[in-house]
Amino acid sequence: MIPDIPERYPALVVAVSYLTHRLDSTVEQFKAEVQLVDGSRLYINEVYIDGELRKYAYYRLTPGGEILQGGDNAPHHPEIASYPHHLHQQGLVQPSAVRSLDDVMTLLETHIK
Repeated sequence: MIPDIPERYPALVVAVSYLTHRLDSTVEQFKAEVQLVDGSRLYINEVYIDGELRKYAYYRLTPGGEILQGGDNAPHHPEIASYPHHLHQQGLVQPSAVRSLDDVMTLLETHIK
């Protein structure tokens, strides 16, 4: 879960800047912004339905708010082989193996040293 992300990834995460949680019957949503050790920020939006992650968006931003890279499963790029999962990076949309916050953090471990 998002609240324990600094403890799970101490080499990457400095702090959780904000965290919101919404629960409405069987729909649960978490939104957060996490400060990373390189000064960038990770924006997180996860929606669970009946306890299963159904929608997500993970975007890494510069300190000034520009998108460095990000991925989500919004169904708006059917041309991508991993549809609906895709990655936005350097103005391109690419296939993505990301399916969870843990996947994102694993990728960030390789990009942020």
